[in-house]
Amino acid sequence: MAVSKTLKDDIRKKRIQKEENIKNFKQELLVVDAEKEPYDDAVRTLDLDILSSIDKVNQAIYDTQSAYQNRINSGCYSDLFWRVTGSNGSGLNLIVDQLNPVGYGYSVIYVEPVTGVATTLESTTKVGLTTQNLYGLKYYNQPYLKDIGDTTLGTFIGQIGVGSTILNIISQTPEELIVGFETGQVITSSKAGVFPSPTNTIVGFGTTVVTGFSTAINEIIGISTDIFYTTSIILKDSTIGFSSLPEADGSYVNYTVVIQPEDFEAQKPRFRYKVKFTKNPYSPETIGILDASTAGTGYKVELDNSGYPSAVQDWKPELKGVEKQGEKVKEPNVGADKIYFKTGFVYRPVVGGSPAPKGTTLTGIATATLPLYYESTPSCSSSINNSITSATNNQTEKENALNGPCVANVEDAANGIRDERNEYSLRIWGMRQSIGNQNDELDKLEALDTYINQKSSVIDGETSSNCV
Repeated sequence: MAVSKTLKDDIRKKRIQKEENIKNFKQELLVVDAEKEPYDDAVRTLDLDILSSIDKVNQAIYDTQSAYQNRINSGCYSDLFWRVTGSNGSGLNLIVDQLNPVGYGYSVIYVEPVTGVATTLESTTKVGLTTQNLYGLKYYNQPYLKDIGDTTLGTFIGQIGVGSTILNIISQTPEELIVGFETGQVITSSKAGVFPSPTNTIVGFGTTVVTGFSTAINEIIGISTDIFYTTSIILKDSTIGFSSLPEADGSYVNYTVVIQPEDFEAQKPRFRYKVKFTKNPYSPETIGILDASTAGTGYKVELDNSGYPSAVQDWKPELKGVEKQGEKVKEPNVGADKIYFKTGFVYRPVVGGSPAPKGTTLTGIATATLPLYYESTPSCSSSINNSITSATNNQTEKENALNGPCVANVEDAANGIRDERNEYSLRIWGMRQSIGNQNDELDKLEALDTYINQKSSVIDGETSSNCV
C-alpha cells in the first residue's frame, strides 16, 4: 500500500490548523466571558436584592409560626390528641399522639374531642394545622448558561434503600435525562450518610418499578399513579443510608451526576471548554430555588409562592405535551416549600381528670365515652393572643410589600439584564461547540495518521506494507 509524502504532509498541516483553531476559539471564548462578567455581577446583585426582601417575608412567616407554637407551649392550646390504635372486645385502644406537620408514616385515626367521632387524619384537611407557603425566587437554567468550568451533567430526585446499589430516578422522563450519563461518572447526594463516601460511581443502568409513593410522585412531578416505571442507576458501592419519598421532614433528596475528575479528556488541554457539537444548548432544563450561593443562575427568574417542594429538578422542555406513562409531560413541580402553623386544639387528652402526656395509652374504651377523655384547655392570656395578632399583621404587611410593584420592578430588571447576558452565553456556547467539533476532527486525523504510520513506511512510493 503506497502513501505519498504529500498526503502525510497534508494530514500534518490539517492537524496543526485544527490545533490553531482550538487555540483561537479558546482565546475568543475567554474574551467574551470577560465581557459577560459585568452582566453576571449585575444579575447577581439584583437577585440578592430580591432575596433580601424574600428573606424578610419568610422570617415574618416563621415568626408567626413561633407565635402559634408559643400558644401551644403556654398550655392554653394543645397539640395532643387521642389516636385509635386498634380495638378489643370491650372497645377502642387509644394512645396520646402529637400533631406532626409532615405526616405520620402510618394510618392516624383521630378522635374528635366534642363528638368522639374517629376519622383518618390523611383524609381530612390538616387537623390542628394551618399550611403556609414560603416565598422563593425560582430559576430556570439551561446548558448554554452554565459556567465554562461547570462539570455538572444532571440533577434529579432519587429514591434508594439501605444496602442497595439501585438508585431510582424520580422524573416523568427519566430515560431522556440519562442520555448524557455514562458509566464511570461520579454521583453525589444532597443528604449526608447515604453513600459510604461523599461520592459514588455509576457502573450501569436499568429499569425498575416504584410503588407506594403516589402522593409524593404527584407532589414532585405532578402525576398521579400507584405504579411508576422509571430508570435506575446502578452504583458501584452499596448505600449505608437511604433516601425516601419524602424524607421524615417532608423534603426530597437530590442526586447530581458530574464528570469524573480523572476523565481522560480533562487531562488534555485541547479538550478544555469543549461540548459536543450536537449537544442541545437548551435541554435538559434545570429548575430550582435561588439562594445567596446560586444568585445569578438561570435565563429567567420568577417569584414563587406555590408551596411545591424546593428540590432541584431537571426536565426536557422539548417533550412538553408528549404522553408518558398515560399522562402528558409537563414542567416538574418546583417551589419554595411550605411550613405549618400548629394552630392546635382548645381541648386536651385527660385521664382521671389530669392532662395525659404523649404516649399515654388506654384500652377497651367504649365509643360513646370518648368525649370524656378530653377537657377544655385554660383560656389564653391577652399577651399570647396579642403576639399572634401582631405576628400575623407583620407577616401580612411584609407579604403585601413583596407582592407590590417594587420587587416586581427589580425582578423585571433582573430578567432584562439576563436577556442581554444570555446573548453572550450563547456566543460562548457556540465557541465551545466549535472547540468540540475541532477536537472531533482532530481525533480522526490523529487516528488516520497513526493508522498510516502503523501500516506503511512508504515514502514517495517506496512500499513496505505489513498488511496480510
